[in-house]
Amino acid sequence: MLADLKRRFPFLVNSTYAAASAGSAVLLLALLVIAGRWLSVDDYGRFGFAFALTTILETIMDSGLGALTIREVARDRQGAQRLFRHILGLKLVWVAIGLALLGVLAPALRSDPVVIHVCYLMGISSAIRSYLLTTRGLLQGLDRFDLEALLVVADRVILLGACAAVLVGGYGLYGLALTFVLVRALMLVVVLALVRRHLGPIAPQIDRAAWRGLQSAALPLGFFMITLNMYTYIDTVILGVMRSDSEVAWYGAAYKLYEGLTYVPAILSAVLIPRLSNLFVLDRVEHQVLLRRTLGASIVLGVLLGAVLSATAFWILPTIFGRAYQPGIPPLQILAGGAVFVFATWILHAAAISTNLDRRLLATTVAGLTTNVILNVAFIPRWGISGAAWATVLAEALTAVALFAQVSRRLADSSAAPVGGGGL
Repeated sequence: MLADLKRRFPFLVNSTYAAASAGSAVLLLALLVIAGRWLSVDDYGRFGFAFALTTILETIMDSGLGALTIREVARDRQGAQRLFRHILGLKLVWVAIGLALLGVLAPALRSDPVVIHVCYLMGISSAIRSYLLTTRGLLQGLDRFDLEALLVVADRVILLGACAAVLVGGYGLYGLALTFVLVRALMLVVVLALVRRHLGPIAPQIDRAAWRGLQSAALPLGFFMITLNMYTYIDTVILGVMRSDSEVAWYGAAYKLYEGLTYVPAILSAVLIPRLSNLFVLDRVEHQVLLRRTLGASIVLGVLLGAVLSATAFWILPTIFGRAYQPGIPPLQILAGGAVFVFATWILHAAAISTNLDRRLLATTVAGLTTNVILNVAFIPRWGISGAAWATVLAEALTAVALFAQVSRRLADSSAAPVGGGGL
């Protein structure tokens, strides 16, 4: 029955599974709420800084290979095993580079030994998660959103339970970071065993010629993902360097609630990337129809959900994180007011990837990141965490407008090549 339903309504069924995957981020939010209540405000700020820094470096460890996996497997499922083995081998190099950068950056940015040690632990967790994300890309490209959802939900359920137990048991910040490492290691073993059952042998393959071809295609996407993650978390890192751990904690609590709004367009984007990638080759008209509908729906949802969160921020934040986090209310209202821009950007990201607009996507996101950094450095000394929020919203607005113009121009060009990795 389920197979028949998926055959008749593939987008609906895959959206449901993607909703389960994205919706399970609520479990991560619950974990962060528990951490905020059981850790001191300063320790929560230390954890927030480490989480932000290592999440940025995680994209360096991936270097675009996750997004490339989705697109290429969706276009050629027969070659999935060969592609996946090459990518597993290539990622060994990038994971080593990412961890080496962390070893330099953590002590350079912060002198607190506790922060540095937690950064190292969370860096190991991010290295493992980088492989998990690549496996998720493989399953999405194979149209196995059901397995992808199962693995994501299982990962977050186990992580929530284990970390909550550690925090309640009084093991504190170090115990929390170490638990991230152990749970992610367990999930990687399980995920690779499952993939092996479906694809056969998946041992990493070393082939420099194949690696050069893959990395050439993935690098524009990799730079984009690195830039995007920096765009998302750089304000937290700058706050950690320029202000106090308490302010990092207050802003982090506000940003996590705001980030929860983006689960909605994230669901649509996850399903759209393989679907639009396929339609761009087979049916350009249907590609544009689907894109217009989802972009319009995401904008409407961004306006509505952003307005609701902004209006109720004064009681939602203290209720969830506790009264100690009340200073985070103003930045939460500012962020929520600009939700429409990030909603649109999620869909435009999917459109740009599906149309091989990789280099333009990178250039647009770099412009947004540069704006974000400049505004954060200018606003944070004067307005603190509210300044960080305004910097984020203004940069998101610039990115959304610029990306819309680039995607529109690409689709209007009837001579654009339907395949290839270079973009324009």
